[in-house]
Amino acid sequence: MPKYKTKLLYLLIGLPVTVFGQSFTGTITDSQNNTPLPYASIGVKGKSIGGIADSKGHFLVNITNAAPSDTIIVSYLGYESKTFVKRDISQSAYHIELVPGALQLREVAARGKRATIIIGNKKASAQYTGWGDYISSKGRLRGVAIQTTDTPLKLSKFKMRLNACEFDSVRFRLHILPLQTNYSGNLNAELIDENIFFNAYKDQKWVSVDLTPYNLVIHQNIVAAVEWVDSWVKKESRNESYLLTISLSREEGYIYVRETPEEPFLATKSKFTPTIYFETYKPGNSDIPK
Repeated sequence: MPKYKTKLLYLLIGLPVTVFGQSFTGTITDSQNNTPLPYASIGVKGKSIGGIADSKGHFLVNITNAAPSDTIIVSYLGYESKTFVKRDISQSAYHIELVPGALQLREVAARGKRATIIIGNKKASAQYTGWGDYISSKGRLRGVAIQTTDTPLKLSKFKMRLNACEFDSVRFRLHILPLQTNYSGNLNAELIDENIFFNAYKDQKWVSVDLTPYNLVIHQNIVAAVEWVDSWVKKESRNESYLLTISLSREEGYIYVRETPEEPFLATKSKFTPTIYFETYKPGNSDIPK
């Protein structure tokens, strides 16, 4: 990817640290090979305080408004999380090593062409949801409940309709979660065991992600969500915000919003829901992960 100038990098990670505030800062790496973990999450449990690391694993989060007894969780998909208590944070910077979890090996079967089954919202309206500022943008999330009676289904493509993308490039992380009682969503119950990052580009409308390498089979209704983790512009050509918005469909349902890691992830009934869908097909026995 071209080395675009990052727009207000640390403002995207967290709010400015004041003289009387307190910051939690450092680097997050893999404990086995010391490689950085890009876009790892840092959040105060149950509160709207937190952010994510940058592409090199560096992070800076303002925890001034957290209580001394609050728990700060550092997490990365496919790894065991680490926790800290605010009152115990004393170092100027931390080197946090996360231990890889037990990943499920997948067996990918080469099969002939199958009938495509669409699940989710495919038709966009003039309505939209999203973001229009730089400050604390990283870690923001939008999602939609997707229900189907055809499970199990194998996911072959993920598609999303953007209403506006004024950045030169934006990076997202895909989340696929089980749809729980009362349409709740739990980001700690991912149905995937590794990060799926993808990019969108200036003025792009339809974004498509090939999911065949991941051999994902769903057996239940899900929440599909996208998280904004990074953005780039070639130069700072204006003072106002660059827009990044997702089109909404006219399908009534449940929309999911989260601004920072570890805060409550709740569903809201809405007449308009994000234009997000999957192309799927009915799997054979050899398509289902052992």
